[in-house]
Amino acid sequence: MQYRFSPIETKEKLIEAARYIVSQTSALAQKAVGISFPITSLTIFSHSQDEFENLIKIQNELGDFYNENNGPRVALREPIIAAENRITYLRIRKPDPERPQVGCNDFDTDYESFKNQYLAAHPNNLRLIKRPDYEMIEFFDPDFDVLAYVVSR
Repeated sequence: MQYRFSPIETKEKLIEAARYIVSQTSALAQKAVGISFPITSLTIFSHSQDEFENLIKIQNELGDFYNENNGPRVALREPIIAAENRITYLRIRKPDPERPQVGCNDFDTDYESFKNQYLAAHPNNLRLIKRPDYEMIEFFDPDFDVLAYVVSR
């Protein structure tokens, strides 16, 4: 299977992929609900163990460990500027055959307001995902190779 950007082998390609994710998730939100939202955190999906390990090395040059969830997340020392967004957190997701996309991000907006206003009104592009400790709403569209989320916590 061909993946856009993969394998990402340099810092420049990682930043290009990050800017692509911001651009495409903003377009996805615009298509799904008619507006886009601020983005400060995003995730690059790795598609092989070698790519994952290389991306971790690059990520560690850019920031300091912050937390872990399906892969390490760093607080960037210098934000990645993408359109009017300042990306300050970057995660590298472990390879997952169920995740062929380039990556995803969390939109910065009030979860309950978003859920009440948009979820039921846009079932073709939004789905509710319930986890033991939180909920999230996923933006999806087969024409996009990115995903986006609004998270309850």
